[in-house]
Amino acid sequence: MSNPIDQNTSPVDAAPTGVATPPSEPATEVLAAAETPAPQLRPRGTRRGRTRLTRRGRIVLFVGLAVVLVLALVAGLLVATALDDQAAAEELRTAQQTVADAESSLRDATARIDVAALALDELVTATDAGLAVEGTGIDKKATAALQAARDTAVEVQQADGSEVAGLYGDQQVTVPEDDDRAAAAAHRQQAELYADDAERASARSDRLETAAAELTTAIAAYLGATQAEGAALLTDRTDAADETRTALQERIDALATTEPAALAEALEAYRQAVDAVISSSDQARAPTPGGHGIRVSDPTSITVVVNKRNGLAADYVPPDLVLPSGIPNNNGQPVRKVMVPDLKAMQAAMAAEGITLRIGSAYRSYYTQQSIYNRYVSQDGQANADTYSARPGNSEHQTGLAVDLDDGRGCNLNVCFRDTPGGKWLAANSWKYGFILRYGEGWQPIVGYRFEPWHYRYVGIELATDMHEKGIRTLEEYYGLPAAPDYD
Repeated sequence: MSNPIDQNTSPVDAAPTGVATPPSEPATEVLAAAETPAPQLRPRGTRRGRTRLTRRGRIVLFVGLAVVLVLALVAGLLVATALDDQAAAEELRTAQQTVADAESSLRDATARIDVAALALDELVTATDAGLAVEGTGIDKKATAALQAARDTAVEVQQADGSEVAGLYGDQQVTVPEDDDRAAAAAHRQQAELYADDAERASARSDRLETAAAELTTAIAAYLGATQAEGAALLTDRTDAADETRTALQERIDALATTEPAALAEALEAYRQAVDAVISSSDQARAPTPGGHGIRVSDPTSITVVVNKRNGLAADYVPPDLVLPSGIPNNNGQPVRKVMVPDLKAMQAAMAAEGITLRIGSAYRSYYTQQSIYNRYVSQDGQANADTYSARPGNSEHQTGLAVDLDDGRGCNLNVCFRDTPGGKWLAANSWKYGFILRYGEGWQPIVGYRFEPWHYRYVGIELATDMHEKGIRTLEEYYGLPAAPDYD
């Protein structure tokens, strides 16, 4: 197939190499013979190698690009808005949870106030009821201490009285409905208010609880002191009937486990038991008919104290009276059997030194003493008689443990006995055999009687020795009893 001649190539250039060129013809013929092809037209608006857009096309393109850009921007804004809304919603949920937690804490704190305030109020009420129980067996110092603790508790109640539970949480923040972030901020503000209220409520409950604890401790101390008072009463009132003493001991023991709410009830029962013991004891101690002052609880004891304020019943008679054989006895009066061995030992010791021991007077019954006392009263008057003679029921001679001693030197029942051999020996040595001088010189303000160097009292060797070694002169001083200078 022949190659077409390129329109831009001349015929000469197109002839093959090595072929003779025909003779030239006139140029006009050549031009006439060779027809020049018509030029090919390119599409309008194009250039070689690319397409040229029309003006209209360019406008359309630009508009499209702008639309795409706008859409992209709108989409971006929508996404950003959605993300922001999501974040705001999450912030709101967090703030809502925070305020819910704060409100819950506030509820717990105010609930503590309710519990603490009620407990303290019940304690104060119980204390007031307990303090209303008064009388013997109640320690006044302990009562004062409990009253002070009660008053302090009331002061706590009154100081915080305005901070009642209903006031907490009343400050409410308005929460916007169409703005999550503003709503979240409002919730956080509300949470802070709740937290502040919870802190105040917690502080108030702490104060109430502390006051309640301190009042509870004071009640326990009060009950302990009351137990001690009851125990002391039982020690002093050993002459009360056994059933009344047992009942009181049970009430004393019950106080140790008494709850504050039952304070008044327990104290009332305790006081009734105390009164029963006192009544029983008083009945036992009441002289029947004579014997001034308190009736001694155990007249048979060799250490019993009988004086102007401690008396014996009219019908009391020692259980073991005997006449000591071998000892001169002016009136033939008996003594307690328990003292006879020591009395005879003392007689023998005196005899070894050439001193005679005689009994001038020993046991005298209530009625014998009554007769003697009445005679002295008729002679010297009651006031004077009371300085040297005991009233019936208050004489140591009724115990059977007292003896008026003499040595036969003419000073029987006389102050001059002090200077006789027997008087001197007894003053120096009687304690070794269980005897004490009962009414020494200058002792009247304590024992109630003038000097009687002949009046000796048997108390046993152990007690007499202890008194001698300690330098204690009287039974009143030895036992810490009140002085008994008179009968009032």
